[in-house]
Amino acid sequence: MSERDTVPGHPDLERLDWECDELGVTLACFFEYEPESVGSREVGTGLQLEPDYPATYTLMHVYTPEGLDIAAVMDRKLLAEIEEWGQEQFEGALEEDEREAAAEAWLDRRGGDLW
Repeated sequence: MSERDTVPGHPDLERLDWECDELGVTLACFFEYEPESVGSREVGTGLQLEPDYPATYTLMHVYTPEGLDIAAVMDRKLLAEIEEWGQEQFEGALEEDEREAAAEAWLDRRGGDLW
């Protein structure tokens, strides 16, 4: 985000900047995160009573560099493309975090640094 960025902030949403070739600009895209949910199970039998839901990132706002939210007037296919791209970005970041945590746990078990 530059000093001259006029995009409003959304502290409760996750921001990703998307290079839009169709418009020739970088769009600020805000996603709502919904963590995965494991449905309840019947005690004793383990029978699933409620469905499981995967984690999702839903595109909520798409801002031009001037701060105009254009999500309501964008082509649905383009919005779906941005949402799919965002999901991939967030999943990749989550996988990277998990790899780093695993490496730190391994180092802790070995007593610190490799050197």
